[in-house]
Amino acid sequence: MSRSLTLLLPHPPASMQQRLPALETLLTRGDRHCDQTVGWRQRLLQLCGIVPAALRDWPLGPLCALGDGVAAQSGYWLCAEPVHLVADQDKVYLAARADSLAVTAAEAAALAAEFNALYRDDGWQLYVPVPTRWYLRLPQAWRLHAVPPDDALGCDVHPLLPQGSDGLRLVAALNEIQMLFHASAVNAQRSLAGLPAINSLWLWGGAVMPEVSVPWQRMQGDDCLLRGLAARAGISCAAPADAVSWMQGEGSGVVLFDARRDELAQLEQTWFAPLLEALRHGQLQQIDLHLTQMPRSFQLQPRTARRWWRRRRPLAALA
Repeated sequence: MSRSLTLLLPHPPASMQQRLPALETLLTRGDRHCDQTVGWRQRLLQLCGIVPAALRDWPLGPLCALGDGVAAQSGYWLCAEPVHLVADQDKVYLAARADSLAVTAAEAAALAAEFNALYRDDGWQLYVPVPTRWYLRLPQAWRLHAVPPDDALGCDVHPLLPQGSDGLRLVAALNEIQMLFHASAVNAQRSLAGLPAINSLWLWGGAVMPEVSVPWQRMQGDDCLLRGLAARAGISCAAPADAVSWMQGEGSGVVLFDARRDELAQLEQTWFAPLLEALRHGQLQQIDLHLTQMPRSFQLQPRTARRWWRRRRPLAALA
């Protein structure tokens, strides 16, 4: 069985100022492809054969819900991130996202119970499997395009509200949700504790569960989207270990690194250097290395790894 490996590096260019010989060699000697989608989620979905239709979002809602243990095979699913909005004269800003709100499991459960009681007759249901990751299920598919919260933090939300033929319906629902959360005892307690209110949801990534074509036999990474894709394809998903451990298995695989926790200098020792040696000795047939914060990917095979005339260049120059 052919052994190939896809690596997804969501590290920003600012982290590529150091000299890492093995990674520099992989990038310098590989065949470069410069027409890639920016963003590791979009890149990962494209590699699994998923491209959103016009006025439709990438199907993050159902896949991330599945990755967080929610049975999301039926219905229309949106990511429903708890957020804090701040009003300033005639504008409303997305001031804080879930990761900075210190949401507890009890708070999430209480707000979800209030939401589900209000929308029970409509068939809407809010799931809170993780305090910072919530999901909204609607009975039927909607035509929506919503901006991810990554692109909205610190911005006036009015130009960024959901678009599409069902956009106005969702905006009206958001106004109701804001009034519901404003009156909640959860936010009264948070105010007494000096914490910002959870006063809205940021709804995005809406879709029905897509068909996927996962090109790997093994998947490693600590993210709900990767776990959801693995579950949809019936493949196990494990936490990344190191290249030596990965080489003990068979078949192709993908590894998603975490830019917040996985330092490139550490990955140089545990992944890039061993993989370069494995490629040179024919123990690995191919590496596809994706720099997902840039439209770049690099493909290497044993013959390309021997391009000695291609001198190493600093990562910043290659990026």
